[in-house]
Amino acid sequence: MRVTADRIHDDSRLRSSAGTVPHVGEAGGSKPVDPERQADFARAVEGSQARRQQGGTLREQIERLALPVAGDPSLYADERSIGLLQHVVDAVLPEMDTQAEVVEMAAQLINQEIAQRLEWAERRAEAKEFEP
Repeated sequence: MRVTADRIHDDSRLRSSAGTVPHVGEAGGSKPVDPERQADFARAVEGSQARRQQGGTLREQIERLALPVAGDPSLYADERSIGLLQHVVDAVLPEMDTQAEVVEMAAQLINQEIAQRLEWAERRAEAKEFEP
């Protein structure tokens, strides 16, 4: 079908009242949409837009959920982190399917980190003793 300026088309459906919107059914006939249903649809669209403005897109919401939340500072306490590092050295590294040299190097690196954290914990304890 070619679109030409002399083509006859029905503009009456575009100029119909705001209360009803013509709906073309499967049979090709048109019937008005229930105004209550149309209002429900408008409210749903407005609600969706409001949620999108408040919380961002679905992708942004999912990305925020994936970010860790530091709700409990004790999660980062020296005792816990040192215990976790020691667990990695004792239980995780020996079970890894890698070369022995890689496991040994990783264990040395983690043991250095444990030693450094213990040293910092001692320094903080000494500093607290001197506070008034």
